[in-house]
Amino acid sequence: MLVVVTGPIASGKSSLARAVACEFGRRGQKAAAVDLDLIYEMLDPGRAPKTDVARWAQARRISARLATALLAEGVAVVVEGGFLTPAERTDFTVALPPGVEARFVTLSISFEVALERATNDETRGLSRDPAFLRDHYAATAQALHDVPPVDLVVDTGATAIGEAACAVADWALAEIA
Repeated sequence: MLVVVTGPIASGKSSLARAVACEFGRRGQKAAAVDLDLIYEMLDPGRAPKTDVARWAQARRISARLATALLAEGVAVVVEGGFLTPAERTDFTVALPPGVEARFVTLSISFEVALERATNDETRGLSRDPAFLRDHYAATAQALHDVPPVDLVVDTGATAIGEAACAVADWALAEIA
């Protein structure tokens, strides 16, 4: 089982991915959460701003290969990160072996709630800047409008993480049944 959680900055991707992996565990399935940001940082130990498009594409391919290795070990995988556009999804899916299908969960949230979350999160860097975040939300608006109909869409501004994790696990398990 391979679930990919995507959405704009501060939509709750990391929190939901970990919660879904834990929910799979509660249901008796070994599970792992893979954070695309961490893969990117492995490729850039100097920790420059994460603006290199080619490095992001490489990180997506590597996350797919890591997911494949975990799946081969009998572990359900929840990957989270920037997979909103068709090109970003293709970066990931082309690195999956035949027969491995990713199920995408797209998170939605209002800019105002995302800004509040980002502003209150001391671990965030540039995403705490209102102008940067507003530009990001403007840039991702079309992709969020054009979400593929097979995606599960979750409004993380209106749904608690635990409730969303149960809904994602139910959906993912129903898809393979």
